[in-house]
Amino acid sequence: MGVLARLFGAEHDSDEDLVLKRYRHLLGTAPLESIEQAHAEAFGDLREPERAAIYEELSRGSGTGERPLSSEPATLARSASRAERRVPGSIESALRAADARGGYAGALMDPVVGHVARSPLVSAFLPWNS
Repeated sequence: MGVLARLFGAEHDSDEDLVLKRYRHLLGTAPLESIEQAHAEAFGDLREPERAAIYEELSRGSGTGERPLSSEPATLARSASRAERRVPGSIESALRAADARGGYAGALMDPVVGHVARSPLVSAFLPWNS
């Protein structure tokens, strides 16, 4: 937060906002392989119905050759990472849509974003320490 924002009483970013900013920065700066591996770990922590919801959303927004072949964590991560490079914001959109359609209320977005944003695989690509 800038000096002017502090002087005029703007609130600090919440922890959630900071994690999301960190996640977005990493998606744009970390190597594709690191992003893919961090997402594979995050997707691996989800249950099969949750991964199936993400699979549906990634399939919905993909071209024929870019659709994930299954809901396996590595397959989802590969598809999501490549989609993100083509269209920035696509992973976040897919996670939000899967949350909304499945009634998960952040149960997909929060753990995936949190895992990736805190992953040692990608944290080296942050311009700040947190």
